[in-house]
Amino acid sequence: MTKKNYILFTILFSFFVSSNLNANVQLKIIESFNNLETLKFNFEQMSYNKKERGFCFLKRPHFLKCIYTDDKQKELIINRKNLVIYHKKFNKVYYYPVSNSYFADVLDKKKFKNLINKGQVIFKTGKFQIKYFDNSKGEIILLFDENFDLEGWVVKDLSGNYTEFKINSIEENLNLDKKIFFIPETN
Repeated sequence: MTKKNYILFTILFSFFVSSNLNANVQLKIIESFNNLETLKFNFEQMSYNKKERGFCFLKRPHFLKCIYTDDKQKELIINRKNLVIYHKKFNKVYYYPVSNSYFADVLDKKKFKNLINKGQVIFKTGKFQIKYFDNSKGEIILLFDENFDLEGWVVKDLSGNYTEFKINSIEENLNLDKKIFFIPETN
């Protein structure tokens, strides 16, 4: 085998092995996360140079509620196609289209699979990341541990705003009542 052929073979073999490893990682992430119907977890969020904490309930495919432990008693609620920020202290609700966020992609199993399969697999310090860019939403990097369990995400929106969301103390497949996810009525 000539040196050129050897180099070409090595490059092609490396590409093939790398592609197969990435596909295997993506498959394991999809299987791990798609086996979950509900989650309860604590979170720490860093955005706009402000650190916030709280806990969330997630019920697939359409529901998420995060309760912040801040002075405004803020809640983020997703109920199907509605995304609201509710400030309990002031009894104010702010509506946003869920389609402009990555929440719908994470909550829906088919969209999640698509996001993972189209994303770039990165391996750093024993952890896996899936990096994905959408022209209407910006960039998301999903963070997974060595067991392919979700640890959080980093989002950089089209305006350059950066939000890091780390999750811990996860409880899986709990019986969650849909009433948790009702959007409060305001006066």
